[in-house]
Amino acid sequence: MERIRVFVSSTQKDLQPERDSAEAVIAGLGHECLRAETHDAPGRSPEEVCRRLARDCDVYVGVFGGRYGFVVSRIGYSATEMEYREARVCNPEKVFVYVKHTEDIDDEQRRFLTEVQDFSDGYFRHERFQNASQLAEQLERDLITWVSQRIREALARQTEVKALRDKIAHQSRVMALYGIPEDLR
Repeated sequence: MERIRVFVSSTQKDLQPERDSAEAVIAGLGHECLRAETHDAPGRSPEEVCRRLARDCDVYVGVFGGRYGFVVSRIGYSATEMEYREARVCNPEKVFVYVKHTEDIDDEQRRFLTEVQDFSDGYFRHERFQNASQLAEQLERDLITWVSQRIREALARQTEVKALRDKIAHQSRVMALYGIPEDLR
């Protein structure tokens, strides 16, 4: 069985304990944790690797603190914002958002967090986490909920397919009763 790929996106220097904690939770649940700094991608630019990770993951985990981070000059916004946008465009339902409680927030980060948390177009999130262990608790609950929802959806689709097959079989029997040739059923 293929493991669920979970990409952890954040600034690295200020949120390293949180990144490590998220990885421990992800691995503890049996999923594959993707982090740009541990990913092997010879022959590719960091931008290309980060975009691909955000696009190809099953779940994107955005961990946001007070730092906006490295701005990619070619696109005019941070690598973390780039990853967020890439994941959101690919599949908005795979995006998880976690925001650390901090008083010191860069102006650009404040703008970005306003967008990410917008009531209509942003993402629901837990209360701001205080530390890595609180983030781990929130992330573990959310991953378990997300996987459970996907299982329920898959089971519902199986039930729908079975019902459709039963209807087709019934229609075929009815058509046979009326003498309709098998090649027309």
